[in-house]
Amino acid sequence: MMYTFHKDERLCNKKIISSLYSSENKLLVFPLSAHWMLTEQGQSSRLQVLIVAPKKKLHHAIDRNRTKRVMRECYRLRKHLLYDILEQNNLNMALSINYIHNTLPDYHLLENSFDKLFEAISEDLSND
Repeated sequence: MMYTFHKDERLCNKKIISSLYSSENKLLVFPLSAHWMLTEQGQSSRLQVLIVAPKKKLHHAIDRNRTKRVMRECYRLRKHLLYDILEQNNLNMALSINYIHNTLPDYHLLENSFDKLFEAISEDLSND
């Protein structure tokens, strides 16, 4: 597994994004919340992700950009946990990860949150 984050792994399709936020699969692991749904098999990547740092919580662009950069790094190093489950079950997924705290993130806190989040998603996928 390559620890990269290519363009085809980024979620850009507005139709998928709107249906993603209306889906019932939601998780909250402070300071992150996630929405996810299974998608059709014709996509270029097994897992497409959208990383969000809202302007309502982080008012300065430099803070939002730093938050998204740290979140992308945490995702990049842990995405293999979800890829393995998706490969085993031959599934594709769209995932949105939102930062919900109003202070700058601590890298170690985000690492732990991503681990817990991916573990919970993996359990949900295994149960289905």
